[in-house]
Amino acid sequence: MFQTLQTAFKGPAQARAQHRQLVKGYRGIESGLAAIESLCAAPMNDKSTPIFLLSAGWRSGSTLLQRLIMSDKRVLIWGEPYDECGQIQAMADTLKAFRPGWPPAEYYYDGTPPDQLTGSWVANLFPAPGSLWQAHRQFHDALFDAPATQAGAARWGIKEVRLGIEHARYLRWLYPDARFVLLYRNPLEAYRSYCRYGRSWYDTFPDKPVFTPTAFGSHWRKLMEGYLAGAESIGAMLLRYEDLIGPNPPLAELDAYLDIQTDHGVLAKKVGSSERGGEKVKVNALERWLLKRAVGPVAAKLGYDW
Repeated sequence: MFQTLQTAFKGPAQARAQHRQLVKGYRGIESGLAAIESLCAAPMNDKSTPIFLLSAGWRSGSTLLQRLIMSDKRVLIWGEPYDECGQIQAMADTLKAFRPGWPPAEYYYDGTPPDQLTGSWVANLFPAPGSLWQAHRQFHDALFDAPATQAGAARWGIKEVRLGIEHARYLRWLYPDARFVLLYRNPLEAYRSYCRYGRSWYDTFPDKPVFTPTAFGSHWRKLMEGYLAGAESIGAMLLRYEDLIGPNPPLAELDAYLDIQTDHGVLAKKVGSSERGGEKVKVNALERWLLKRAVGPVAAKLGYDW
């Protein structure tokens, strides 16, 4: 009787045991990418070299760095395009089910003429993995590359404040020669700057608002943990905002890594909402405590402690 009830409410024991085994070591998008990369990848002659500027959250100097990179007139960097839609995140998320043994090899279409398939098992008939890669790549090419080319740019890129290391790995799957700059800033200073804008922004709308110091800090910590652990694996350049605006910014290294020539004078030009040198918002003791708790030891390890 107990087994009957358990099966009715929880499902068959064998299915549950198989599920437990499958999710051991499962890492979502990154697990899916690991499985699918062995099946399909960019063509060997692919020469596209987009620039992905990923920042650990808001108000970390990403727009300043975007402007600096775009001072090379050949480059157009899109600024958080359709940000609250989470399009890149959603596209990457579609790969998370891939794993060893799924899909079974026999599910993939093998080129048999359609008129010869009526006598075959077609309940699970998938386009080949290469077609899936092409579909993902064409989406990004059409949305980002094509309009940049039409505008006269020789290279394109994206500035984002929401993408984690798993999304960077997804973009590298699509663009193996892409360049990644991972930017970060003292989370207290970033949050202080964020407060000037009413704390009303979203990670994705409407389900992931970032209205509190805890939400802001948790977002920062999650991105930073991934950046620090995975930067080397994607060949990324890690960059501190404090170094970027310091007396000796690593501009020669940045230019060499991105293979561009920037106008270093851009760093001295204030545009729009930059608060450098301006009045700072005060963060009360409770919010400082909540933020510090959210960013955890990651901030302290980076020398950001208060």
